[in-house]
Amino acid sequence: MKKILAKFFPIGRTLCGLLLVASVSGVAAADYPDRPIRIVTPFLPGVSTDIVARTIADALTARLGQTVIVDNKAGADGVIGVMDVVRAKPDGYTLLIATNGPLSAAQHLKRHPPYDVLRDLTPISDIGRATFAVYVSPRTPAKTLSEFIAYAKANPGKLNYASGNLTGQLSFAHIVKIGRLEMTHVPYKGETNAMNDMFGGHADAIIATLGTGLPMVKAGKLRILALLANERSSEIPEVPTLTEAGFPALPIQPWFGMMGPARMPTAVVQKINQAVTDALKDPTVIKRMRMISVEPRTSTPEAAAQVLRTQLEAHRKVIRDANLPID
Repeated sequence: MKKILAKFFPIGRTLCGLLLVASVSGVAAADYPDRPIRIVTPFLPGVSTDIVARTIADALTARLGQTVIVDNKAGADGVIGVMDVVRAKPDGYTLLIATNGPLSAAQHLKRHPPYDVLRDLTPISDIGRATFAVYVSPRTPAKTLSEFIAYAKANPGKLNYASGNLTGQLSFAHIVKIGRLEMTHVPYKGETNAMNDMFGGHADAIIATLGTGLPMVKAGKLRILALLANERSSEIPEVPTLTEAGFPALPIQPWFGMMGPARMPTAVVQKINQAVTDALKDPTVIKRMRMISVEPRTSTPEAAAQVLRTQLEAHRKVIRDANLPID
């Protein structure tokens, strides 16, 4: 009888299947969460991504009624942490604090990337935008970006630039390309290590987050030349933006978002999205994020997916134009 009904009523069979999926999704959302949630951050403790993750985790714990823990899975420019989430069950109990390095850039820097960000992850929400800045060592005579460009041109092959993440590496490579400079790239495992080496005289310049570098600027250990932002910072209003310093704006944008494994139930995604949206309106959360120069930003899951697609293309273009090596 079931076979006969299926043969003569295929539309009904399909409809029943859809209703079953919707029912299961609704039950999952109603019960979710009933145990602790893990947020993976693909970088070391103490950096901006980790601080954002812990700020969001605390806020979600209060709003979802379950403990939300942060799990640092650093390595391979964030790829290890992303893969941890890609392999997880899509039940909403393993989430990712996504950033443009391992999500927008890494896929274009590998001939055989281990994941496809558009296929293997579920966008949940935008979180915010980070401010990056151009820093130089105090032993560098330049006081402005144009002076540094002139100094680098006058000393071809003698200067180097450090990087503690892919955003800093790509941004400086773009400046080197446009400025027609001859500088050597020196990668580090984290911005703090790179900046300490700059103060010690082992690196000449870096593009890194404002939250990490500003304390060292105030301590006289680094000099800041320009912000990679659309407007000046209220913390250091005397520092110009990249365009005000006479350099074209960069097409890539340092972003933070929340994602989960592919094929998460829509109702669970919506529940997490609402909790994140509520959290990012909390004055305490806003204050903590702005302390590390991250401006909170909320979105729908669909808008978060569009940010991902747009930045994938922007990073692809920067990587191509800068002729960066592909592993």
